[in-house]
Amino acid sequence: MPLCFNSTTKEPYLRLAAPHSHIIITPHRSDPIADGIPARIEILNHPAVYMCLEGPPYPHLQEHAESWCNGKRDEMQEVVESLVCEFQEPSRNGEKARIFDKCPFTCIREVTEESSDGDPLTDVFIGDIGLVRYSFYEFRSGSDERQAARDRNNAIPGGDENIVWQFGDYLAPSHHGRGIMTGVIRSVIHDWAVPRMNVRDIRASAFVGNQGSLKVFLKNNFEETCTLEDWAPVSESRGGGTRSIVVVKWRGMN
Repeated sequence: MPLCFNSTTKEPYLRLAAPHSHIIITPHRSDPIADGIPARIEILNHPAVYMCLEGPPYPHLQEHAESWCNGKRDEMQEVVESLVCEFQEPSRNGEKARIFDKCPFTCIREVTEESSDGDPLTDVFIGDIGLVRYSFYEFRSGSDERQAARDRNNAIPGGDENIVWQFGDYLAPSHHGRGIMTGVIRSVIHDWAVPRMNVRDIRASAFVGNQGSLKVFLKNNFEETCTLEDWAPVSESRGGGTRSIVVVKWRGMN
């Protein structure tokens, strides 16, 4: 589906295709309640979620959530403002759409009320999706090799098809098993990453045994590239030690 704009709230957003058209992906919002901070804290303290993530901190506290949301909102502010201008002052016919270096659509929300024109009026936060430059899991955490690879990747100018990207995501356990995250990944790739960031290379990873997460990516034309044994460090709050991860790579539009 095309990029959407809420004429009531002036918020750009992505909307999933049917049968999940009640799910939207928005930027962060300035009001903590509207941004979903209480729901975010609850989700990230649920064992079905935090045990599948290397981060963020667990237990996840109010200050953790506020710091993350404030940082992401500030980081994406210029992109969001540019998109609002696009909608309010449509480009001349034939003018090429601007290419961005960030994905501002990070907050997964379930719409609970719409206007007569179809604008989302109320919604609830149910998860998070991030598309950022790749961490190069093939190299050990904290190694010089990983840092050098990240530095090279980060130095590539935005919009260059040689940038390597990665997904990170989580969803409220109440919404697992419905195909929602599969649709979220598809929407971010097709409706934003490819046309507005010129993304061509995407990776992701999941702990060995997290079949639900792997299936989401395989359904979106990713393929397994390797399994890294005892590779990812686990925080003491999550039990400590290391866990094995599976790395997947996107094969392109299908």
